[in-house]
Amino acid sequence: MLAQAQSLVFPFYRQPTPGYGFECIYAVDADIRVLTSVTTDELYGDLAHSGVVIYRDFGDTLQDFNDFVSAHSSRVTFDPARKTSTANTAEIDAGFHEMGLHRENGNLPFNPDIQWFFCLEAAAVGSETTMCDGQKVLFDLSAKTRKLFESRDIKYSRRIPWSNVKRFLSVELQIPFEKITDEHLEVVNREVPGQTHRRVDQNLIHSQLIIPAVEISCFSGRKAFCNSMLGPSVNYEPPRITSENGDEISLDIWDEVKDVTSRNTYSHFWNKGDIVVIDNTRVMHGRRRLDDPSRRIFGAQSYSKWKWCRQIPA
Repeated sequence: MLAQAQSLVFPFYRQPTPGYGFECIYAVDADIRVLTSVTTDELYGDLAHSGVVIYRDFGDTLQDFNDFVSAHSSRVTFDPARKTSTANTAEIDAGFHEMGLHRENGNLPFNPDIQWFFCLEAAAVGSETTMCDGQKVLFDLSAKTRKLFESRDIKYSRRIPWSNVKRFLSVELQIPFEKITDEHLEVVNREVPGQTHRRVDQNLIHSQLIIPAVEISCFSGRKAFCNSMLGPSVNYEPPRITSENGDEISLDIWDEVKDVTSRNTYSHFWNKGDIVVIDNTRVMHGRRRLDDPSRRIFGAQSYSKWKWCRQIPA
């Protein structure tokens, strides 16, 4: 009777991931929905504490997930290379190879505060999503490497199809796609520190972004090694990644980054209906090799409602 009474008062319970500390919240009853059970302050508080919140055994549908993203975001954005599935979500289609750890849109001029995932169909084997807390990584890096990344930005250089750039800027600047012109590239060049767009030809734009490898978490307010240095380029030309002055990053530094992130990486094996919310200014994510192509994961990216989070230039 006591257990039954407690389940009515506390319709879910918490069990953080051992060794990693990400917040896992389990529903007591499958009829309970995350959409109607969690306030923005509760969600953001959990993100500030843990960096990742995993909701399991709740009864949310894909449309509920879509509405959940809206309810706790000031504005929703997306990866310009993906096709939307609902108003706020897109199905993840990134091939079969393992995807390196990255910050969503980490080498683009506008970086969302929050990354969201929903599992419509779970894989029978493997295909885990990986997550790595950049606050722990920064603590584990050698003093020399940490000082290097805290004192010097990194630079991404690559070419991007003009159609993708237009689509991205249309959403970020809230201007119709057909009205985006080179003038808007210049607006972004002026308004976003470290970003330089240059037209290559009628179909290609060269993008150069100088940005810190060490970010200040939007929710915890603490420093985190959170970037896309190890990230994939499934839909784009791989970027050239150097120090801000163009110097190559030494192989010793690359090896240390790979080693430290590897031992701080959690692999999440999906259950159907899982919802995962990630602080995109603190925690990097990726994926193990896709061993089951029937897996269906939907994602969304958005900006926080908290006023002290980083704002997009007008």
